[in-house]
Amino acid sequence: MVVLFAAAGCASRAADNDGYSRLYEQGLRERAGATRVSDAAVERFVALYSPIDADYIDAHLDEVYAAEVYFNDTLATVYSREALKKHMLKTAKRLDYMSLDVQQQWRDGQDVFLRWIMETHFSIMGSQRQSRTIGISQLRFDDQGRVIFHQDFWDSSQGLDQHLPILGTVTRWLREHP
Repeated sequence: MVVLFAAAGCASRAADNDGYSRLYEQGLRERAGATRVSDAAVERFVALYSPIDADYIDAHLDEVYAAEVYFNDTLATVYSREALKKHMLKTAKRLDYMSLDVQQQWRDGQDVFLRWIMETHFSIMGSQRQSRTIGISQLRFDDQGRVIFHQDFWDSSQGLDQHLPILGTVTRWLREHP
């Protein structure tokens, strides 16, 4: 599991020091969204993650995401629906359970924001782990109601990293010793 998370982190690393913010800003510039987004489009998005299920992803991801998309969940950055499907199917298979509980939704022009609590269950080295974390997803949709821009804002060190051998010990120590 540690190797998988490390590989995901390395795979999405940007080429320069300000890569994360640069990629986000570039995604915002390149993917203007529709200003009128239906409640049904947002509901389809939430259903994809609540709970996460490989069969459901395989059957419904094409309805939720456009073929070309900017997607960043802090663990991976991808630009196509096919790459996103591979990432999400791997994620669903690695986790025993994951679900988003949307606490609040607001819209600002072309942007839809969802504040959520994510609960995950997974095992590491034979030990069952549970994690609850908070985050916000910023979404933009096309005129057909499919996501073209998806940026998650959450602290993976609170949600997942703290449970990893070695890395978890380091991140917990850093939080306790500012």
